[in-house]
Formats: sequence, structure tokens, C-alpha cells
Amino acid sequence: MTQSIEKSVLQRIQSEMDRYLLEHDAPEEVRGFLRHHWAQYLTVIFLTRGNQHADWLGGWDTLNALLWSLAPKSSRGETEKMLHMLPTLLARLQAGCAVVGMATAERDALFERLAMMHAAVARAGLRCRDQAEVGITRLAESSEAEGAADLAVLNPPSYTPIEFDPPPETGLPLPMPQLNIGDRVLFRASGQTRTMYLNWISPAGGMYLFGNEHGLDAMTLTRARLAERFRHGQAALVCD
Repeated sequence: MTQSIEKSVLQRIQSEMDRYLLEHDAPEEVRGFLRHHWAQYLTVIFLTRGNQHADWLGGWDTLNALLWSLAPKSSRGETEKMLHMLPTLLARLQAGCAVVGMATAERDALFERLAMMHAAVARAGLRCRDQAEVGITRLAESSEAEGAADLAVLNPPSYTPIEFDPPPETGLPLPMPQLNIGDRVLFRASGQTRTMYLNWISPAGGMYLFGNEHGLDAMTLTRARLAERFRHGQAALVCD
């Protein structure tokens, strides 16, 4: 009887999710993840806590935020909002995957793919020219969907860069340091230097996204490529 009820709830959730996904463009692997694993996660919440619990609403908020995060951004402001919400969004997705027992290899493959897609969206969005926000963004539309709460709860405090001078050059190659969001890294190439801020690290730690202070430039590096630059003295962490 219990299995029958669980199956019925899962089917109802998947049906509602299918209707919703028809209104949103998303890669096939993301759709598959949502219909299979995230629908199971929502089923667990519904059966154990009901459809009035904060976790139930949060589960749908997370789905809305994921779809919005993968949509093209029309301004640097939208892009920065996405980058600010990514750590919390990805943490919620990871927690849901753990609840339903998603296989580690499958989960890691999904999150590495999400890292590449988010990096592509961010690169394009950070190059957008400043413009006034007009109309309703897709984030606002998502927040009005049935059962969705204000997605502002996904936004952690923004990082404010601290001004400091770069350290003197020693000419010695450095091992790759432990990097954190907001760290400033000096890159050298072809006799030129540029200072970039670390905006995002993929959940599995395999992808790093950097942007300059004004958001006019963005660069994505795998961990291996970034470590190589540090080893050859082509990158240096700027410290206080």
C-alpha cells in the first residue's frame, strides 16, 4: 500500500514537472535529472512533511532557480546575481542528491556538466553592456510559479573586493595555492598581466571561473590548467 501511494505521488509530481518544463528551455540531461532524481526528492518531502512545509516550497524554488541559472542573461547585473546564488543553489542540489542516494559517479558527472554550462552563461553575461532592466526577468517569472517562494533567499551576501597592492615578483614558480571565492589572482601571458577575481568554483573542484573587477572579461580554467599556470609562474595569488 505504501509503495502504491509513493508511486502515485511520484507520478503526480512528474506530471506537474512535465507541464512546467514545457514552459522552460533546459538541456536534456537537466530535464532527466529533474524528472527522475529531483522528483524523487520532492516525493520524499511530500510523504514525510507534506506540501505546506518549507522544504517542499524550497524544493520547487530550487528547481526554478536551476532553470533560471541556465538561461541566457541579458545584463551583467543578472549575471552577477546568478554567480551570487550559485553556491547556495548547488549546495541545495547536492543535499537533494544525497537524500535520494544518487550514485556518486552520476552526480559528479552532472555537476561537472552544470559547471561548464554555468561558466558559458557567465562568460556571455559578463560581456553584456550596462542597460536598464526592463520588463520581467525569467527569475521574476519563476518566483511567481505555483508553490514558489521568493528566490532572494538563495542570494548570500555579495563579496566586496579589498584593495591591496600586488606582492613583489620573485621569479620563482609557485605551487597552486588554496583558492577561495573572491581571491584575486594575477595572470601573466605574452608580456601582459591582468588581475582577475575568482567568482566561482564547481562543486567537484574541477572548474574555476574568473572575472575582472568591472565584469568586462571572464575566463574559465580547469583545475589542471590553473595548476599548470601557477607552476610555470603564469599565475600568482595576490595577498594582503
